Amino acid sequence: MSGQRISRLVLLLMLALPGLVLAQEPNRAGLVIRFGDGRVETHCVPFEGEPISGADLLARSGLEVVVDTSSGLGVSICQIEGQGCAYPAEPCFCRCTGGSNGCAYWNYFYREAGETTWTYSPLGAALRKVRPGSVEAWVWGDGHTPPADNLTFEAICAPPTATPTATLEPSPTAPALPAIPPTPLPSPVRTSPTPTTLPSTPTPTPEPPPAGGAPLADYWPFGLMVLSLIAIGLLVRFRRP
Repeated sequence: MSGQRISRLVLLLMLALPGLVLAQEPNRAGLVIRFGDGRVETHCVPFEGEPISGADLLARSGLEVVVDTSSGLGVSICQIEGQGCAYPAEPCFCRCTGGSNGCAYWNYFYREAGETTWTYSPLGAALRKVRPGSVEAWVWGDGHTPPADNLTFEAICAPPTATPTATLEPSPTAPALPAIPPTPLPSPVRTSPTPTTLPSTPTPTPEPPPAGGAPLADYWPFGLMVLSLIAIGLLVRFRRP
């Protein structure tokens, strides 16, 4: 296969890829429910394939709905989430019979993709075809008060946003505490020991020798020396030949 043909195939795949991705995404339509007390609920309802009816869209929302299929319009919405008439115990349009004042029922409005105003639907919910990007509204009232203008498809079916990645921020560093200089310990007071003065003992005074001269015990070293010299002299004399 030549390089030119390969380039063409790659180009065709690139052009077809967005279409394939879009084909895989389900269709979506907005749904608005406004109750008699002014409370408003919004739902973004997905569906696949061809456009569906307004009754099917309401059924896909998961809301609790009571319908009457015996009317000539195919399907009449009698009650939504407890608001309305409890058919078949009472007529589907129980609040509009017997000439009672303040007729109230579930009236049906819609807004096609790109439109800025609401349109009251004279057709029944089974005959209304819901297209991708439209907004369908059910309002409990007399049929003269449409929903708020800010309930657009973009506001109800906002495109999904990427989940933000949580980043760990560094914890703030605690300010450094000022250095506390060590408290010097008190230097020990060195005191010179005070000498204790002992009472002086009188030095004994030697007694003078007796008047008759020194005792004989004081002369024994001298006598020993004399005897030693005499003994040495005798030894030398006897050893001579």
